[in-house]
Amino acid sequence: MRKGNLISAIIFIIIGIYVLIEVSTFPNLGGEQVTGPEFFPKILAIVLIVLSLILFISTILDKENRETGLFNALATKTYITMFSLLAYVLLMGILGFIIPTIVFLIGMIRLCGMKSIPRIAIVSILATFVIYGVFQLLLAVPLPTISFLN
Repeated sequence: MRKGNLISAIIFIIIGIYVLIEVSTFPNLGGEQVTGPEFFPKILAIVLIVLSLILFISTILDKENRETGLFNALATKTYITMFSLLAYVLLMGILGFIIPTIVFLIGMIRLCGMKSIPRIAIVSILATFVIYGVFQLLLAVPLPTISFLN
């Protein structure tokens, strides 16, 4: 685990530095404004670098060598979540935002341990429409629509 933490910390530091270099080439559309197209990616890159440095330093200072299995319960849930996210992103491009989001949330909430199917369905549907309302209607951010209807 120790070697994996060190390698992943270094990789994410490099990615963070790459993002900082790339966002420095973004055009400045707002003149002297603090926020522009580079603001949010720059913040995320800085956070990524800081957290990666914390992981790197804490791994070096940690004397215990804890091993985790590749197929224990927590790792399996992580793999399921990663695969589900990939499927969600791919399906969102085909089926739009609403249907894949509801299905994804139902699966993730169920994976996290909630047992009541009606409650899971209600929470997933409400969360999806709140997110849709905030982004599509309030902030006017276009969300994916069903591709074969366009």
